[in-house]
Amino acid sequence: MSELFANPYDTSVQGFYFSSYEGYETKSSQLINDCGYPVEEFEIEFIDGDLCQLFSACDITQCTLKKWFDEIENLPEPDQTELFYRCENLNQNTQEALDSINSDGFIQQCSLSDYAYESVNESGVIDSIPEPFKSYFNYEAYARDLELNGYVIEFTYDTSTYIASGF
Repeated sequence: MSELFANPYDTSVQGFYFSSYEGYETKSSQLINDCGYPVEEFEIEFIDGDLCQLFSACDITQCTLKKWFDEIENLPEPDQTELFYRCENLNQNTQEALDSINSDGFIQQCSLSDYAYESVNESGVIDSIPEPFKSYFNYEAYARDLELNGYVIEFTYDTSTYIASGF
């Protein structure tokens, strides 16, 4: 669960903390400024929780706050990772990224060098190299080439390293 802060643009009123859309609606509807008018515009700030990177990547605002609580915050972890990747690396807007989850490409939790090692060994390429020369295969160079040629992208989300491909 995320703790957020609604910081009003009207400086005559103090903001408030909330952790649900209902809490936001209740507290925001009660704010009246010094002139007796309702306060309507807020900057939404992430205060506490595990999804700070995702919140930032999705560019959550007052307009997309309901979507955060209804659709994003409770996504399964693999979908959150893909949503982060799509917003942060592919520059998709939040709705476009949500609509595209699981539609193409794949994301795997591993480093670029681990991915290169696995792909070479699982494909059988290394088996075609004579035994005395196998130790000379440069997995790091192969991994670098995969990334430089755009076949895979390495990224970090929530302290873990991931590989994305096929997007």
